[in-house]
Amino acid sequence: MRLSIVVLSVLFNLAIAASQQPQQFDFTLVVKTALERHPSLRGAQAQVKGALAQLRQVKAGYMPRLDLAASYTQLHRDPSFTVTGMGTMVFGEKDNPQLSWIVKLPLSTGGKLEGLVKQADAGARASVHAFERQKQKVALDAIVAYFNVLKARGFVKVMEDKLRALQSQRDDIAKMLERGVATRIDLLRAETAVASAQEELTKARNGEALALAALANAIGLPPETPLQVVADASISDSALPDLPTDLKSAVEEALKQRPELKVLEAQFVAAREGIRFAKSEQRPQVGLMFQYDAERQTIIPDMGRWLVGVMLTMNLFDGGATKAAVDKARSDAERIEALIAELRNGIALEVTNAFLTVESARERVKVAEKAVETAQEGVRLVRLGYQNGVNTITDFLTAQSELTQAQVSLVVALSDLRIAEAQLWFALGRDPEMLLAKVGLK
Repeated sequence: MRLSIVVLSVLFNLAIAASQQPQQFDFTLVVKTALERHPSLRGAQAQVKGALAQLRQVKAGYMPRLDLAASYTQLHRDPSFTVTGMGTMVFGEKDNPQLSWIVKLPLSTGGKLEGLVKQADAGARASVHAFERQKQKVALDAIVAYFNVLKARGFVKVMEDKLRALQSQRDDIAKMLERGVATRIDLLRAETAVASAQEELTKARNGEALALAALANAIGLPPETPLQVVADASISDSALPDLPTDLKSAVEEALKQRPELKVLEAQFVAAREGIRFAKSEQRPQVGLMFQYDAERQTIIPDMGRWLVGVMLTMNLFDGGATKAAVDKARSDAERIEALIAELRNGIALEVTNAFLTVESARERVKVAEKAVETAQEGVRLVRLGYQNGVNTITDFLTAQSELTQAQVSLVVALSDLRIAEAQLWFALGRDPEMLLAKVGLK
């Protein structure tokens, strides 16, 4: 019995420890979590639902409308009047209930209802495209945060390597000092360099913790959520798939796909329909009405239980209000048309910048890789020279500093390349779901 309790206790503690382990996030899980959890997407999706509901509401204007009118009136006494020589005549009752069913159906609205429906439809499409762009923004922010974590981790590794190298050199100098082939000042300078490297490592680790908090926020989790980021070789070590190889095709693709351009185009359609809506105020409005009186007031002359009528209304003069509304609707359309032209130019510039940034980042990576190789060889030669009395401790510390700087530059260049590729991908207006499918991780 005691053994069973011990086993259960161990299993319980293991389960708690497992639940407290930070979840591992690779590139795929980062993007998927952002698309599922980020609050801004819930807000954008609610806007889509609202726009679709508004479209259904406007379309209901084509349908017949059924109203129920009910009332009850109690008079002081039965309605009557007196005629000289004829006496008092009663023409109703004191209690007067009324219950009517009224059906109304628009036959022609002069284009008003049609314009409203097309405006609402354009608004729904605009909200869908806005949601698509927000998805792209959220995914891009998450990807940038992911690569920033990898960059911060790279800084930590560089500082750890630097600290180990300086500690190893310090230990060698201490041994050389015991043999009388090194000076006390060299050992002190080596100790100072080790202390400085330890401080730099602490700063690098703090930077990694901050990058992890930023990643948690970018994917819609509380910043204090423990995360364990896994470097995905298919993404971090190679280019994103299917990036355009020439600038012209990149710009053409972006102008066809960018959701915010489609948002403005939908708004332009809505603005054009706004002109139609405004003009409808000057056109005749025709409707059909049917009324059935289940209960009628007795003071009303009896004309049967039901009536059917056709209603015609037309604005003959409104002091120029309709013309002003038409002019405003036209100005709104012109304004949106100008915004479309401006946005197209802006998209072309953004894609151009992203494309050239990728090209530049690739060259920076090549240069940085070569610089690291050269600096590593330099450290090796200077360390060997110091052991043989050819180089000084200053030469070694300088060479080690140059190696650290080269390694940092390589980490930055690799991170900038991955981020630039992601920015180009989304500058093209591509769906993040397509990115996951392209890399074969979905």
